[in-house]
Amino acid sequence: MKNIIWIFGFLLLLTSCGSDDDICLGEESTPRLKLQFRNANNQTVALDTLYVDVDYGKDSLKQIITAAVRQDSVMVPMRIDNSPYTDIYIKQRLVGPRSKIRITYDQKAIYVSPACGFKVNYENLKGEVLERDPVQSIQSNITTLTDENSINFYLRF
Repeated sequence: MKNIIWIFGFLLLLTSCGSDDDICLGEESTPRLKLQFRNANNQTVALDTLYVDVDYGKDSLKQIITAAVRQDSVMVPMRIDNSPYTDIYIKQRLVGPRSKIRITYDQKAIYVSPACGFKVNYENLKGEVLERDPVQSIQSNITTLTDENSINFYLRF
C-alpha cells in the first residue's frame, strides 16, 4: 500500500508540469543587438582584437568581450530597465582610445510564457557615435530588434 502511494505521487508529479512551463528557448528571450564591422570602403572587416564594454546603469561598466580575435561582428545585450538608451564602449587595444556609441530606442515588453516571463523588444533604434576613435561612424540597417537574425548597425573603423 505504501509503494502504491509513492508511485501515485511520482506519477502525479510527472504529469503536473506542462512542457510550455518548463523550458524557455532562445527566441523567447530578449534579443541582443547585432553590430557588424566595416572599413572605409564599406567592406566587412575582421578586427585583430576587440574589447566591448556596456553601461547597464551600475557603478562600473560590464565587459561583454575581452580580447576577442578576428571578430567581424558582435552581439550586445541591451538594457532592460526603463532607460531610453544603452551606451556601448568599443576599443581595439587594452590600453588605447575607445569609442562610445549610444543606441536609443523605445522598449516594448511582451509576455512570453510562465517559464520565460516577459521579453523586451526594441523599436525605433538610432545609433550615434559620441567618441570617434577607433569607430568613425555608425550606419543603421534595421531599426527594430525582435530577434537576433539581422544586423542592426554597421560600425565603420
